[in-house]
Amino acid sequence: MIPYEKSFLGLGLIFRIHGSPIWRAAIPGVISTIFFVLVEVYLSNEDDENSNVLNHPYGVGVLISSVSFLIVFRANYGYQRYWNACGDVHHMTSKWLDAVTHTGVFHMQQKHHDLIKPPSYFDHHDLNQYGLKRDREREGDLRGKDTEKKFRQDRAVARSIESLHNAENDEVPKLMSILGTRAMADRKHLMGKGRLDGGWGAMFNDGTSTFYSMSAPSTWDAGSSRGFASTVGGRTPQLFLQELVHLASLCNAVAMSTLRCDVEGAESPLEMYHPGQPWPEVDPDKDQILSRKDVFWNTVRYIFGFDRTPATRTKHNALRPLPVLGGVSDNEIAFLQRARGPSAKTTLAWHWLSEFIIREHLAGSTGNVAPPIISRLIQFLSDGMIFYNHARKTMFIPFPFPHAQLSAFFVFTIMFAVPLLMDEYSNNIYLGALLTFLTVTCLAGMHEVARELENPFRNVPNEIPLVKLQALFNESLITLFSGFHPDHFWEPDEYRPEGSIENTTTENGNDEPQASNGDRTMSMSELQEELARFKSIISEKADDDARRDSQFQSVVSEQKQEISRLKKMVSSRAENDAKREKQFQNVVSEQQEEIARLKNMITAVSSDDE
Repeated sequence: MIPYEKSFLGLGLIFRIHGSPIWRAAIPGVISTIFFVLVEVYLSNEDDENSNVLNHPYGVGVLISSVSFLIVFRANYGYQRYWNACGDVHHMTSKWLDAVTHTGVFHMQQKHHDLIKPPSYFDHHDLNQYGLKRDREREGDLRGKDTEKKFRQDRAVARSIESLHNAENDEVPKLMSILGTRAMADRKHLMGKGRLDGGWGAMFNDGTSTFYSMSAPSTWDAGSSRGFASTVGGRTPQLFLQELVHLASLCNAVAMSTLRCDVEGAESPLEMYHPGQPWPEVDPDKDQILSRKDVFWNTVRYIFGFDRTPATRTKHNALRPLPVLGGVSDNEIAFLQRARGPSAKTTLAWHWLSEFIIREHLAGSTGNVAPPIISRLIQFLSDGMIFYNHARKTMFIPFPFPHAQLSAFFVFTIMFAVPLLMDEYSNNIYLGALLTFLTVTCLAGMHEVARELENPFRNVPNEIPLVKLQALFNESLITLFSGFHPDHFWEPDEYRPEGSIENTTTENGNDEPQASNGDRTMSMSELQEELARFKSIISEKADDDARRDSQFQSVVSEQKQEISRLKKMVSSRAENDAKREKQFQNVVSEQQEEIARLKNMITAVSSDDE
């Protein structure tokens, strides 16, 4: 992508060559101009009106109008493909970031983090009766100063979401922090000192943390370059979060890698991302890896159209690998290399991420979050794959060949048609040559714009800056290491009227003794509620056991009835078989008697004959 700034009449854009459609379209413009000069010199005669090449210019005018419509149509669809691809990539990263962020949030609710969680408003509902505020600054401290220019400037520096510290304004944050300190000191503001370590330090209880140590304030500035991935506090982020952000970064990097390179067997490398490293340049010509010689030859190849070869694209991708948080292991590379085809490689990385989330959820890493809510994570991951395949459609399916061929052919024809038209309208060779050059360059330039925008993933330098987007995605993932909100840590007993840890007034106005539970203080009513909750859980479990026992007895009874039915069936079958056997014996006996009777008859007849 080529970033640019607006200037007077846009003149600052004209002199950029690499990536410019004007300089590439100037080549057919020059060829057309030369042809116009030849027509003027050898075929036209100003003294003879019938010596013109064309008797009427309307024929060429119709041709140029048709070609203009053809080129504009292609440019319009080229822009649509470019903008759709931009949207698809951002939707893809957004959906995957949603899934991973929610997973990290659910992970913070697991039981292992109970000791470091901030106090809950639900547990201290009685504080609502004291008229407390959660404003970070007091309104009275700002009145009368809104019109002071110096105050507004200092506030803009101190309250900027970007770090603006320098020699001129080093004292500004200290000055402006007084406003926040006043709010903390005001008992009407429910604002504690907070924890800049996000609560992680409370997990270790040895003065250490991850990106900041509460016992060593200087670690805040010392680890600012690496952000929340810093380990200046002496500890590393949670292993679950480390693995989660790595798999998400790897999945996104593999997806983007397959979007910008679909050449079978070509290099498409990944590298390790170092938190806080300089942002990758979106303009390849400003990349420090490239020398001036490389930039020059890239420009030459671009002008003459030799920068679209697979070898050139492979070399460009190898110089700008996609960064992955935590790097890539040999095993991961081996598996990715074994997967055949761009879609298969992305599906494999997506499978790793999805399987990890589900496995850890079943193990308890996402706390007591309900399964229907967890299913949304899978939906987000699936949505990301949908938008990836939308982007793959733009990458894999080129602009239709018939239209592309037609456009290329007629752009070639206008190089010779426009000079004939200008020969009819212009009586001055210099003016005609200039108009010919501008007209052909304009039409050919529109065609070049269409060609540049049709595939926004590989048409360097007008491609979508995937390396920069991957770096932004990585830095977004690192925020999962931040822990809880720093202002959510406050001591509830400090804001109750008596300010006593042992006694406090509840909503009902009853004074109740307090019981200590680790770092938190619980009233007797809260203990009773907790005991009632445990009794309810035990009762529910007993009911479940009784229900399961009843179901088991019911199944056993049904099985006994089925066995009895089968026995009756077997007994009935045996009786039927006995009856059939008896009937068979009776039939055999009757037949034997009949045979004996026939024999006697035959004997009697023989005796009579004798």
